Amino acid sequence: MFMRLWNFGAYVLALLVVACGGESVPVTQGQGAEGTLRLPLVSPGPYGDYRLVGATFNITGPQTVTITDTSPDTVHAALMAGAYTIELAGSWHLERTDAPGTVVPAQLLSPNPLSFYVTKDQLSDVRFLFKIAGSGAADVGFKVDQGGWIAGTLQFTARESPGNGPSVLDELVGKSVPFVIGFESSALNRGTSRDLNVQAIGPLTVQFGGPHSDLLAHVAASISRYSYVYFNLRATPSGLIESGPIQIWSEDFALELLPSAPSPGVLDSEGYPAPRLFQFETEGALRSSHEPGNGVRGPASVNLQP
Repeated sequence: MFMRLWNFGAYVLALLVVACGGESVPVTQGQGAEGTLRLPLVSPGPYGDYRLVGATFNITGPQTVTITDTSPDTVHAALMAGAYTIELAGSWHLERTDAPGTVVPAQLLSPNPLSFYVTKDQLSDVRFLFKIAGSGAADVGFKVDQGGWIAGTLQFTARESPGNGPSVLDELVGKSVPFVIGFESSALNRGTSRDLNVQAIGPLTVQFGGPHSDLLAHVAASISRYSYVYFNLRATPSGLIESGPIQIWSEDFALELLPSAPSPGVLDSEGYPAPRLFQFETEGALRSSHEPGNGVRGPASVNLQP
């Protein structure tokens, strides 16, 4: 048995978008604007800075705004209060600021578009998560998560206990919700039954895609306060991999992914699941901690990077 804190040559970057009150240098501004959307496009790291280049941001809500000028280090847009979505579009790429014109391979992990809410004099933040190829143990980027992620789509098809009466989660029935849960690092150890036990260490970054939902924003904020997640992957005798249950509890909500059926995956030289991307189908459920026995559930498509 071994235990190791893994740090691969790949990192998850979070480009932070902040909606806040106060003065701004607006790209677009209308009368009665109550908040400012601020988009930092460059972020320092101890081994270099990265810039998001060539992006177009399409903002939709009480106002419709398109931002195409990504030459400043930070751009601003004054917005009316309300619910919005922001889409990352265009031929975007990442560059190191000390090597302009050299593209850094990157993959967008976040649901796109993402939703956010502008409230006067309050801060709300949205993060576009990117996976980039790293070099050695460099801790670089907009924000660096040296761990992995759990992402995919939850299809909430039914209530778990409809006989219990109305639930705060009823609005989710019939909806398909993209999600991503990012974590900063992970501790892995091998079990005795060809299993790889994973402790995903936070803070967690939790995002839901689709139209803005106050309920899902509350769920994301609640679960993001959780500091770690345990799960395991097990190699089957036939050379496939199955995931154990993944459960995240908070004071208000519990999110669960049920054990998966055996699915194709990568094994290491000793026959254990390798800490590589693993895709599987399962069932998912979201429950309110204040309504025992109530919840919504349905099929879940998941990709997991320990």
